[in-house]
Amino acid sequence: MNVLVVSGSPRRKDSYLICMEIWNELKKYDSALVFEYLQLSQSKILECKGCGICFQKSELLCPCKEDYIESIKEKMKKADAIILSSPVYAYQVTGQMKLFIDRLSYLFHRPELCGKPVLIVVTTDGGGSKQVYKYLKMTVSGWAMDLVGDLQIIAPMYFENREPKGVFKFNKRIYAKGQKRIKILAKRLYEKMGQSNKKVPTYYDIFLFNCLRSKIYTSDADRIYWRDKGWIDAPYFFDADINPVKRIFGAMMKRLIDFLGKKISSCI
Repeated sequence: MNVLVVSGSPRRKDSYLICMEIWNELKKYDSALVFEYLQLSQSKILECKGCGICFQKSELLCPCKEDYIESIKEKMKKADAIILSSPVYAYQVTGQMKLFIDRLSYLFHRPELCGKPVLIVVTTDGGGSKQVYKYLKMTVSGWAMDLVGDLQIIAPMYFENREPKGVFKFNKRIYAKGQKRIKILAKRLYEKMGQSNKKVPTYYDIFLFNCLRSKIYTSDADRIYWRDKGWIDAPYFFDADINPVKRIFGAMMKRLIDFLGKKISSCI
């Protein structure tokens, strides 16, 4: 089995060190586990042109052909689990991470990473971790991935000998809390790897599933993809233990989306 880290940090410092600590915990469960750290700043990724071809026709027709975004996606598809990591830059993900997400935005329409276990790691010098986490959570949820958990670290309070130190100082309690969280998340991620049991969808998951399904009314590529996957009339992306109340909620959402979708498609 293998774990792929997709890092938006242009350096190998705070975010990298945290990911290595997670790796050390994972090795305790399986010493043969393969761990790959993919630093986006070291990969050529061209800027999205906003042409919409990937949405309407196919990502294979994208005019940005001379880069590595498709090979990165293939690595993600082959991985048994993914760690998505970014430091906070101006209360957002880094430019490298945003570029990566922009170029794979068609996954919001055609979620090829559906059900893939993912862990979010955010590091910061102070604030902004919640905002970055919310954005990354929206992204992986929109890609229908299985969010195992998140780790948000205020680096100056976690790393004792960190330079520069800044306003925040090393705090033993914060460090111990972070260590405990790393152990919990590493165990949870390992248990998800290769697991046949899928997550139980939340109301948010079911809501998002139906919102994503609305794309079949505006894109031939999406309609064909969802039809081939058998998702158009399904309650969720995969067979799951959905209780009756959630099923009713999903059915109501489907009716609403179908009603609005047919109205929109008749105007196109």
